[in-house]
Amino acid sequence: MFVRFFDGAVEHLTRGLAFATRRHEIIAANIANVETPGYKARDLVFEELMRPVRQVAAAPGSAPLAANPADRHARVVYSADSAPNPDGNDVNLDRQMARLAENTLFHNALVQMLAGQFTALKQSISGRV
Repeated sequence: MFVRFFDGAVEHLTRGLAFATRRHEIIAANIANVETPGYKARDLVFEELMRPVRQVAAAPGSAPLAANPADRHARVVYSADSAPNPDGNDVNLDRQMARLAENTLFHNALVQMLAGQFTALKQSISGRV
């Protein structure tokens, strides 16, 4: 019943936070291995989840497409930051730091939206809406 109150918003926000947390771990591993010979930079993407959104945006006036539950999984890909060094490592520290900053902003925005959902619930319970 609680999740229905927010029409799934809390569930979507928590999944987004889990994605941001996992992506942060992968980026941190890239940064930690910036000098490891043969290490290939990785990233976490969820392109499959965004495909229906892009299809709807590309076809004005069409009905929204439901995402297939199997498409909701993020996947780890090699990001190929730059041409590999002579030792085979292709991690670009500047790009990784930019991804880390971007992911931090994404995470913070989700936390603020989730806090807003709980503030709305608190106000509803106290009768201040």
